[in-house]
This record gives sequence, structure tokens and C-alpha cells, in this order.
Amino acid sequence: MPFIYARHRVDLVNLYNHCDLMFHCWRNNLYGGLKSVECQLGINRHLKEVNGYEAVRLWWRYINDYDEDALKLLLEYNKEDVVNLKALRDRLI
Repeated sequence: MPFIYARHRVDLVNLYNHCDLMFHCWRNNLYGGLKSVECQLGINRHLKEVNGYEAVRLWWRYINDYDEDALKLLLEYNKEDVVNLKALRDRLI
């Protein structure tokens, strides 16, 4: 949210409730990034070959090369993040 505000001047903090699940993870002795916590809890991820680094590469393939397949894969990866964040929240809160 701070990044979005700094980049676009949209103050999502005052528009939406949000919860940083990192602190809930820590209280449950779950450490690491989202993918690591998913593994620890047995939350399935279909796109195992895509990580944050690859997501950035996919974005630039779309921007620079108009690669629609790269965009499609990136959107799938982002969707999986959102779905898994909900699953994580449901288990922690």
C-alpha cells in the first residue's frame, strides 16, 4: 500500500481495511516468504516454476516484446498469490 501511494498517490490505507499476514505468521512460528509459508502449511501452488524474479521477467517480456503468453502466465501467477493469501488468512485468523 505504501508503494501504491508513493507511485500513484492513491491512499488505499484509508479506503480499505488491510491486514499484513506476516505478523500472524510470525505469531504461529511461520517464517519466510509466502511460498515458504505455503509449503509449511501444505497450501498447494500449481505454478511452482514461477517466482518473484520470474514474475518481473514475464512483465518485461510483455512490455518489451508484446508477449501475450507472458502476460497470461503472469496473471495466473498473480491470481494464485491472491487465492493462496486468502487460504493463508483463513488458516491464521
